[in-house]
Parts: sequence; structure tokens; C-alpha cells
Amino acid sequence: MSKIEAEKSYEADVESVSSSSLEGDIYANAPAGKATDFQAYVNVVSVLAGAGTLGLPAALQSAGWVGLIILALACAMAIYSNQKLIKCLYYDGRNRLREYPDVAHAAFGLPGRIVVTFFYNSIALGGPVLYLILTGTNIYDLASSVGNTITVKQWIMIAAAIMVVPIILTKTMREVAFLSIFGALSTTIVVFIVMIAAIIDKGNFDTIALPDGTVGPVHHDIVVPRNLPLALATFAFSYGGNVIFPHVEESMKTKRSWNRIILWGTLTVTVLYFLCSTSGYAVYGSAVQSPIYLNLPGGATRTISTIIITLHVLLAIPLFMTTFNLQIEAALKLDQRGFSSKTEFFYRAILRTASMVLVATIALFFPYFGQMMSLLGALSDGMLTFVFPVVFYLKLYGIKSVGKFELLIMALIIIVGTAGSAIGTVDAVKELYKAYHHELD
Repeated sequence: MSKIEAEKSYEADVESVSSSSLEGDIYANAPAGKATDFQAYVNVVSVLAGAGTLGLPAALQSAGWVGLIILALACAMAIYSNQKLIKCLYYDGRNRLREYPDVAHAAFGLPGRIVVTFFYNSIALGGPVLYLILTGTNIYDLASSVGNTITVKQWIMIAAAIMVVPIILTKTMREVAFLSIFGALSTTIVVFIVMIAAIIDKGNFDTIALPDGTVGPVHHDIVVPRNLPLALATFAFSYGGNVIFPHVEESMKTKRSWNRIILWGTLTVTVLYFLCSTSGYAVYGSAVQSPIYLNLPGGATRTISTIIITLHVLLAIPLFMTTFNLQIEAALKLDQRGFSSKTEFFYRAILRTASMVLVATIALFFPYFGQMMSLLGALSDGMLTFVFPVVFYLKLYGIKSVGKFELLIMALIIIVGTAGSAIGTVDAVKELYKAYHHELD
């Protein structure tokens, strides 16, 4: 499921500034939303529950069973950081900041905004790259079972050519945002299909082919210390979404409920993560693949899972691309130049086609789902999800506003998040390099 697709989709739920709030209340000048707590909870789950869930068993395999502790740590860090990010929106006690880059700007000026915007756009472009790779791989897997000889890269090109049409025709986020709920539902369905199918397959998957050509038993590691940062990077990708959360909170009627909403929304998604990770790794062990349904035996379960996820990621591509393209078009002031509707559409079609060509080109050169997910998680989501909210909070509120114990927690989050992001990025690049050159050999 796409982590950018809800961006700006909640604007329709936002009304004028509330005049009924008490004077001195930090929410007095916040936009009055219409979303109930339950609707906000659904939005949080929809943002987080994406196709990245299906790469978690492989992340657990790379780290060993201790990876479950890392997953729990990532969950706690994500909850805490997202609570602090939203509090940063109200730091001056008067006017609410609108989105993540505004917080960065308030904390560190233009350099802060530039850094956050860079990471944000790496996700906006990296998401479609990742999903094109997954689409091409999935369709190849389905088509090859009936004797089709079209390659993965050719399927990627075909998928890109098809998806450029809705990307051109979809002008704003509002027109496609409803797809986020479909993404969450499809991921949930596939997680349960994978879990049940893996349990059924347990007795049929006791041995694997070893590197020396012999056959040996499936094995499980307790811990692989060197791979823990890479696992944290993959988990960070699965908890990414706080670029969107300010818009979710903005849409809420009762903004004081945010801490509770992000807590239960994140815990709900974490349950899915644990179910998918533990069932996949317990059954397939050292042979687990990313995405996990590639391990499933041929038949209805694998086919259904592949079709559902393929539809999900195909429909998520326009959401990512529309988010990116709207920024480009706003920077060029395309809608303020007095063009006729036909001329504006023509220029928009050129820009959006060019952006799709860029994404497809990257996907063609690096068609490796698991490695790309780790790289994207380490490079961008690790900093955006864990580190930046805490750093911005300390800058805006001051170190003296935080107790010693909480300051220790913040320091640990910054250290773990930064180290995991840096080491994870290096490891992900190495893994991507190995995969790329292995294909050439």
C-alpha cells in the first residue's frame, strides 16, 4: 500500500477555523475538521498498511528472530515520533503549521525545508519505482505459468505505458485518494492468505537447496548482528507515512485524540506485521523470499495473492506520481499562466509522461524489489519517520522542556535511527549492487 497517496486528500474534510475554541487553547486556531476518531484511525491504518508488509519476513530472515524485537522497537519509535511531530505543528501556541516541511522550516529555516523535501520526493519517486518492479515481477510470474516468454523488464515497460494514462488524466489528489482504503484492505487480505497458506505448507517445506548444490534442512537464526540495521531500514519503510499524518490530524474533529489514534492505528498495523513476519519466517526460514507470497506453492492461493497485490500497486502508482507532479506543476505555476484548458492539459501531459519515463527507466535498471525497499526505507523513511520529528521537537520546544528520562529516550531514537539509516543505506546499496551485477554475470 502506498504511503503518499493520502497526501492532500483530506482537504475536503477541512472547514474554516474554529471560533468556538477557548482562548489560550493550542487548538484555537486549528482548522475544524469533520472526521471522527474512527475515521482518523482508518486513515492511519490505510496509510501504513502497504505492500511493504510483504517484505517483512525476508527482513526477519536477514536479522534472525531478534528481528521481532527490532520490529517492536520500530513500532514504539514510530508512535513516539509521530506524536511529537504533530505537537510541533502547534509549537508557537497560536497558529497551526500545516505540514511536515513547514515544521522543518520553523525549526531550521530553508535548509530544513530543503532536506525534508528531498527525502519526501525520494519516496514520491521511489514508491512508483518499487511498485513497477513488483508489478512486472508479479505479471511475469503469472504469465510464465501459462508459457508466456515476455521478460520482467518488458512487463515493467508495459505497466508503465498503461499507467501513464490515468496519471495524465488525474489532475488532483482528491480524484484518486479513495484508493488508499482499497490498498489497506488488499494488504490485509493477502497477509491472512499468506499466513494460512504458509501454515498449510509447513509439512511440505522442510528442506532447501544449499549453495553447494546439496539439500539441507530449513534453518532459522536467533540473531545476525550485522544485518540488524538493514532490517531496521525495511521496518522503517513499513512505518513510513508521517509526511501525510499532519493532514490526517487536520481533518479530525477532536484533535486532542491524536496520540491515542496514532497509538492504536500503529499497533493494529504492527499486529499484521507480526503475523506476516512470524508465519513466513517460521515456515520458510532461510529460504524466505521478498515478497513473501513468492514462497507459496503454485495454485489458487498464490495466484489470488499475486493478482490482489498487483492491482493494489498498480492503483497506487498514480497516487505517488500525482503527488510528485503536483509539486512540479506548482513550482512552474502551470495553472497561473493563463493557458487555455487544452494548452494546460498538453503541458501537464508532457511533464507527467516525462516523470513516468524517469521512474520506468530507474525500475528497468534496478528491478529488485527487496533491495529497493530496503534502500528506500533506509535512505528516506528512517530519517523522516524516526529522527527528524524528535530533532525538530527539541529545536522548537527546547531541551529544557523535556525531562531527563524522556531526553534519554529521544537521544536513543536519534542515535538508533541515524545509525540504522546510515548503515542500512550502505548495506542496501551493496545488496542492490550485488543483485545488479549477479544479473549481468
